[in-house]
Amino acid sequence: LYYVMPFVEGQSLRDRIRSEHQLPLDDVMRITRQVADALTFAHQQGFIHRDVKPENILLSRDTAMVADFGIARAMNAAEHGSLTSAGLAVGTPTYMSPEQASAEGELTGRTDVYSLGCVTYEMIVGEPPFSGSSFQAVMARHSLDPVPSLRTVRSTVTGGVEEAVHRALAKSPADRFTTPADFAAALE
Repeated sequence: LYYVMPFVEGQSLRDRIRSEHQLPLDDVMRITRQVADALTFAHQQGFIHRDVKPENILLSRDTAMVADFGIARAMNAAEHGSLTSAGLAVGTPTYMSPEQASAEGELTGRTDVYSLGCVTYEMIVGEPPFSGSSFQAVMARHSLDPVPSLRTVRSTVTGGVEEAVHRALAKSPADRFTTPADFAAALE
């Protein structure tokens, strides 16, 4: 048995953010759209990624690719209660939705919308919307703190873009965009 993966020539989105800090808004829109398209396709196939973050987005020329579906779960497994074991939250706290962190209840594709919202925020501002010194501190900020304003840091961000990112980062999944594609369309 063997496993084959394509070689992706380029860099991760994390590498690009480290080198440029804040990405040009046109690039942010393009990358978000491409990642949203990939996530929407995965959702249509019945999978939630559950770990959308800059390290898992590969950039090759002008194309963004979503990688590392290692903790992805089939949506039907989530619906039948086998998404996590014994209340164990799986993912990266900086990009994890409040419902994913609580490891209670069912996850839907809207958890990936939240994570993509965090990544989009970071591409614009240069840092994630919420951080802290521990898993608990980060998750408390995700669950309780309002989303910091994008326009405070980047005055060139339109009100529509800020509104779309804030909706993607809504605390309740019901208040978020239904699909990643809906989020990307609202950004534009």
